[in-house]
Amino acid sequence: MGAGIAYVAARAGFDVELVEPDTAARERARARIEKDARRGGDAGAAAHVRLLEAIPTQTDAALAIEAVPERLDLKRAVFAALDTALAADAVLATNTSSLSVEELARTTAAPQRVVGLHFFNPPAAMKLVEVVATAESTDAVLEQARGFVERIGKVGVNCADTPGFIVNRVARPFYLQAMRALEREVASIEELDALARSLGFRMGPFELMDLIGIDVNLAVSESVYARLDAERLEPRPMQRELVAQGRLGRKTGAGFYTYNDGNYARLDLAVDAHEAQEAVFDEIAVVTGFGQLADDLALALEPQCVRLQRVMIDDMLDRLDPEATLVIDAGDGFSDRSEIVVELDKHLDRATIVFVDAYTTDLATLTSRLRHPERVVGYGVLGALAEQTAIEVVDAQATDDDALAVAQECFEAIGKAVVLVEDRPGLFLGRLVGGIVNEAMIAVAHDVALPDDIDRAMELGVNYPRGPLAWGREIGGKRIARILTRLAAAEGDAFAPHRSLWVLDADENPIEEPRVDAMNWSGG
Repeated sequence: MGAGIAYVAARAGFDVELVEPDTAARERARARIEKDARRGGDAGAAAHVRLLEAIPTQTDAALAIEAVPERLDLKRAVFAALDTALAADAVLATNTSSLSVEELARTTAAPQRVVGLHFFNPPAAMKLVEVVATAESTDAVLEQARGFVERIGKVGVNCADTPGFIVNRVARPFYLQAMRALEREVASIEELDALARSLGFRMGPFELMDLIGIDVNLAVSESVYARLDAERLEPRPMQRELVAQGRLGRKTGAGFYTYNDGNYARLDLAVDAHEAQEAVFDEIAVVTGFGQLADDLALALEPQCVRLQRVMIDDMLDRLDPEATLVIDAGDGFSDRSEIVVELDKHLDRATIVFVDAYTTDLATLTSRLRHPERVVGYGVLGALAEQTAIEVVDAQATDDDALAVAQECFEAIGKAVVLVEDRPGLFLGRLVGGIVNEAMIAVAHDVALPDDIDRAMELGVNYPRGPLAWGREIGGKRIARILTRLAAAEGDAFAPHRSLWVLDADENPIEEPRVDAMNWSGG
C-alpha cells in the first residue's frame, strides 16, 4: 500500500520520500514502483521516489501519509515521529481503514492538522480515497488534503471519523448477510455467489472474502463491530473457525473454496438466449399486480405464451381468463399478497400454477390457508427485471415438482437462470441488498457522509453495480423495508429497517387511478 501511494504521488509530479526500515521490504517497494511506472508508461515517476530507512528528524514534506499495519501502538509511534519531523504547516494523514483518526491525532501536538486519507488497494488502479475529518481537523487542512487527492487523479469522498468510514461499514452486510444465509441453508456457497453476480456484483461474497483473505476481512468486521457494538454487524462464527484452521482463502489454497493452481469450483449461471427464444412455453398466462415489475414480466412473457392477460386491478380478479394455466402475481412491490392468492385459489382450476412474490409474502402462512398449496411457487425479482440475470425460486415443502419445473421453464423462456432456495425471509438477494441499503441509510442518519458520497464510494471503492441509496430508490424503499421487517421478525430487531427507508422511494406519488385498459389480452 505504501509503495502504491508513493507511486501515484510521484506519477502526479510530487517528490516523495518513502520510509521502510526493513531492507527486503524496501527493495520490494522499489521493484513495485518501477514495475507500476513501466506499466503506466511513465517510467520517470520512479526517479521522484527516494527510499529511506527511517523517518528523518526533519523534513520539508508538505504532507506525510502513514500506511503501516493496522496496529494502534505502531501507528502512534509513527505519528509521534512524524509530528516532530514535519513543519508546523504540514498535513499529517493516516491511511487507516478501521482505527479512529481522532485517537491517532491525540498522539500529536497539533491534532488539528491530522486527517484520514484512506486509499484502496491497489492505489494505482483504484480511484477512491476516503477523506476523513476529525472534530478538530481544520478547513484549511481538509482543503489541502482534498487538493492532493484531486492532483493525483483520484476521487475523494468526505466522511466523518466513524468506524469503518463509508466503504468498510456499508460493505459489511455483503459478507455478514451472506454467511447468515449460508448458516440458514438458503443455498450453497456456489449458488449464493452466483446469485450475487446475477445482480451485477463482480464477485460473490465468498469469492471476495477468499480473495481479500478471510483473516483480513474478519479483522475489519471485528474492528467495526467493536466500535459500533451493533448486533447486525456481529462477525460470524464460521469465519473465525476458518481463520483458526488456517483456511484464509486463496493465499493458503483453501477458504470457503478449495484452490488448485488458482482455480476453484465457480458456478456460472447462464441461459442460452437463442435456445430460450426458440423454446416452446405452452402456457396461457395471467400477470396480476401493478407497478414496474408486473409490467416488465408481462412484456417479457408475452411473446413466449400462447396467450397473456394483464390484470392491474385486484377487484377484477374474478374476470381472469378461465383457461389460464399460469398466474404470476407481482403485487405492488411491498404488500403481503396472501389475501389475493387465497381468492385466486378459490376460483382457479386446480391445475393452474400461481407465482407469488416471496420477498413480501409469507409463503408458509399463505399455503396453510389454501386448498391447493402444491401449486404455489414463491419467486424473487428484487428490482428491475432487466438488471437481474438469475431468479430465486423457493423450493418450499408444499410446492410440487411439476410447479417448480414450470417456474424454471417460465424464467428460462425470458432468458433468466433459476436458483432453488429455501423458504427464508428475504431469501438471499433480499437480505443481501436490503442489508447494504439499510446500512447506507443508517450511515446517512448518523452523519457519516452525504448520500451522493456514499453512493460514489461504494461504486468506486468496491465496484458495486450501483450506489446503495440509488439502488434503494430503484428497488423501492417500501419494498426493502418490507423485506427487512420480515427478516427482523425471524432473526431479531437488530435487522429491522431504518425508519428512513419508508420514504426512500424515488416517486412518492400515490398509485394512479386505473386506466380503462386495466385488463387486456394478447397472443404470443
